[in-house]
Amino acid sequence: MAIAAFFAAVVAARAATRPAPEQEAIDWLLSEVKGSDAVFIRNGSEYNGEKAAAHLKSKLFFAGKRVQTAREFIVGVASRSETSGKPYEIRSKDGARQPLEKWLLERLAVFEKGRSAAR
Repeated sequence: MAIAAFFAAVVAARAATRPAPEQEAIDWLLSEVKGSDAVFIRNGSEYNGEKAAAHLKSKLFFAGKRVQTAREFIVGVASRSETSGKPYEIRSKDGARQPLEKWLLERLAVFEKGRSAAR
């Protein structure tokens, strides 16, 4: 029982409370990654959208309260490997490669434009 209580305390301490609009944007970005048919490249290895999104979500969890905005998520969590420092990349179906940071910032602009139009 003590281990379960310890784990619950660690999870609660790590949990981040972000402003709702920012969490909505981050969740949308993660869904864009997950639903993408592109290839995500991390430290030379290739991953599908589902695995890439799971990895980014895990990194976001461990980033905790230091990530409060979608831009902080992109720049501080989703753009490069903490292990190697290498930038993450994305390769579209046509073979074009670009930094994941650039792709995510472009997707965020689409999300924000849609949110503005809805107001």
